[in-house]
Amino acid sequence: MTSVEATGNTLEEAKYNAMQMLGAESMAQVEFEVLDENSPVRVRATLIEEASQPYVMAPDTARKVADYIDRLVRKLPIHIQAVLRGSHSRYVEVELVGRDARLIVGKNGEVLEKLQYLVNTLVPKVIDPQVRVVLDGAGWRRRRTERLRNQVIAIASEVKLRGEEAVLPPMPPHERRIVHQALRDDPEVYTYSEGEEPNRYVVISPRTG
Repeated sequence: MTSVEATGNTLEEAKYNAMQMLGAESMAQVEFEVLDENSPVRVRATLIEEASQPYVMAPDTARKVADYIDRLVRKLPIHIQAVLRGSHSRYVEVELVGRDARLIVGKNGEVLEKLQYLVNTLVPKVIDPQVRVVLDGAGWRRRRTERLRNQVIAIASEVKLRGEEAVLPPMPPHERRIVHQALRDDPEVYTYSEGEEPNRYVVISPRTG
């Protein structure tokens, strides 16, 4: 993996300079280590290998994933089926629909999240080790995604106003991706991920200079 060291008057500036040196399109592609917190701040940045070598999904993989999940859920004593909604990068979007779809969501999506976790332990073993599934039920995740985007945009406005970073709560990879995408074209802020799974989180930072 490629690493560089960069400096800046602030931690945010040092991280941003490192991203430019690596040619990274998003801070989500970079892992940081703070080497010196004094001015100038010095960081070591490493380009994540999997981000620099994008995964290309085989044409029939998404359909195989959806069919596999459909066979799983049809064994449950409720009326639901799995429908392929799309795919991007390494993610396959599958929605559970049917008369009992709301039951599989549970309170605040708790049941759906647990089922998604289970599916993501099985699919890489039987279909493709690189694939990850984003599971929805009765449109719950679509609504959550829209709420998350709105919240992130509001938080970014506060970051611009205060000139200070905002640290978001830990999120699963697909939700961190939503945050990065929501703000990737904003000229006044940038985003990057820090921490280790399952407590990895996104930071929204003001651009300096």
